Amino acid sequence: MKKFLITCLVFFIATPAIATENAKTAEVRTYVEEIGNKIIKIAGEKGSESKKRDKIISVIDGAIDADWLARFVLSRNYKTSTEVQKERFTKLYRDFMINIYGPKFKNYNGKKFTVNEVTEQNGFYIAKAEFLPRDSNAPISVNFRVRERNGKLMILDFIAEGVSLIETQRSEFNSAIAQKGMDQFLDDLTERVKQLKESNSKT
Repeated sequence: MKKFLITCLVFFIATPAIATENAKTAEVRTYVEEIGNKIIKIAGEKGSESKKRDKIISVIDGAIDADWLARFVLSRNYKTSTEVQKERFTKLYRDFMINIYGPKFKNYNGKKFTVNEVTEQNGFYIAKAEFLPRDSNAPISVNFRVRERNGKLMILDFIAEGVSLIETQRSEFNSAIAQKGMDQFLDDLTERVKQLKESNSKT
């Protein structure tokens, strides 16, 4: 009888946690699917490529957590940077992200975007998704790393073919900082962002 009561107590305590977890993963699934389908819809619209690009950039800009990304990508260099350098990098990195990856999505005129699975990993959520191109039946797999901040879900990473976008950038950026120093790295990134914007404005 005692074991039965303990089992019942554990069940009633655990059930709300399980329900909350399921509700949260369902919320993440809906969130990522909405973003993916917005991109598909914009990519398939008639009109100028520049307008489609700008719309997709706006979607991505509203979905990413630029502040968290800046701290993660700079890693240990974030702690040793001045407040001016941190502020400058955060703004530059946001511009870099939306201008280098936003235009890539404008060419994706897909039939379907589906999130197949959402799992929780160390406080983050991994949404495993597939794009189905309009001219092919072979889906393109891409994972999204998501977290909740201040009550709002935000995208932190795109993972394609097992390669993490932000892990790759962290390695690249910190290597450049080690070679050139923070100020020169920021100057180089400023020029890189300028070139991206100029290139995007011509397409």
